[in-house]
Amino acid sequence: MSTELTAWAAQLPVIVAVVVLALLLIWAGPVIRGMFVPPRDPARRFSDAQRHAMFVRAGMRCEHKPLLGPRCSARPTQGDHVYPWSKGGATAMSNAQGLCARHNRRKSDRVPGALYMYRLQRRRRRYFPAGEPTDVVWRQGLAR
Repeated sequence: MSTELTAWAAQLPVIVAVVVLALLLIWAGPVIRGMFVPPRDPARRFSDAQRHAMFVRAGMRCEHKPLLGPRCSARPTQGDHVYPWSKGGATAMSNAQGLCARHNRRKSDRVPGALYMYRLQRRRRRYFPAGEPTDVVWRQGLAR
């Protein structure tokens, strides 16, 4: 019995250290996470005027286009953050796209890849009004 008790007592400092470390991480988690996640734009939703402008510049069509096949022909009904607001994307026209409800739900809060961004910006040259910038600028300090 004494050898079992001695073995358990030898492990006690390790167990205490793990519990203390876990409690520190739980307590400091929000602070640590805040150091790596960019701050969110205070404006979450696009205004009605912004939504109308993004629908008009998209030619009143959803901006989704699959890798193969034509662009979606549905009317845009929702303003979407190309780079998600929840991940630090700005609520600005430079980070906005008009999507139908189906494609906005499908995209959800996914961060777009480089190919998606390249294809979107290139495709926009065909249907955006002349002089309208096609680049996606998602960071708050750089957004228009």
